[in-house]
Amino acid sequence: MSQLLPGGETYCIRSRLLTKAVSSLALLRSLWRNIEMFFFLSKFGWFLIAPSHLVLWLVLATALGQVLRRTAAASVFGILAALLFLAVGVLPLWVGPARMLEDQYPRGRWPAHVDGILVLGGGLDTALLRSRGVPAPEGSNARLLAGAEAARRYPNARLVFSGGSSVGDPNLAESVAAAYIFRQAGVDPRQMLLENKARDTYENLLFSRERANVRPGETWLLVTSALHMPRAMMAARTTGWEVRPWASDYLTGPSDGAYHLDIAGTLDITDAVAHEWLGLLGYRFR
Repeated sequence: MSQLLPGGETYCIRSRLLTKAVSSLALLRSLWRNIEMFFFLSKFGWFLIAPSHLVLWLVLATALGQVLRRTAAASVFGILAALLFLAVGVLPLWVGPARMLEDQYPRGRWPAHVDGILVLGGGLDTALLRSRGVPAPEGSNARLLAGAEAARRYPNARLVFSGGSSVGDPNLAESVAAAYIFRQAGVDPRQMLLENKARDTYENLLFSRERANVRPGETWLLVTSALHMPRAMMAARTTGWEVRPWASDYLTGPSDGAYHLDIAGTLDITDAVAHEWLGLLGYRFR
């Protein structure tokens, strides 16, 4: 009759727990790789952990602690909120991490030949364009101008803009506003090709490659902000599309730190930089 070895029961329990943990991680990773689940988790997760949002959560926790008469906890949350606000809303701590991203893909010389130009969306407000008749002053306008410049230099190249709608309405897709701006910039409408389904960077590359019917050996310029370029290039590699980076609208330069007295601006830029670093981390597990 077999006997349980000393410590055998503890070993079995640990083994079962480890097996369950590995299975749970495998399930989470499979869910993360699902396009719909990836989109939902990335948007919801960012809502929770964006630096400016974390300041708000800490302020709310401070207020709740005061209401519940948890003075010690409220004091801790209040101090954390003040320190975090100083770090992400006042001090220009974003400069170093932003420069690390923007220096990865510097612009080179204009290629001798280009078959296509892909411009990625960045939050164009089509609803405002429809209601006011003019495009909103979004930060992504610089990449549109860069795309228009490339289109004029290569008149035989296809100009693809990729950007859908977060609410799923094609009439509110970013591509509608982009087409308007391209026409205002003098781009021939016959040169334009619009992709209006993508909701994130991965879908930008995936759907645009299908929409443009990209053939092997073609030369494509990828136009997006310098800050966003590393994540865009990672998405391109994931989809198997070889593109040439063509960065626009840099944040870092000779005036680094000039935003340190602009609290709203510093919060916005810090959020943008954190979003890109976390996005890169998420794409590595995709």
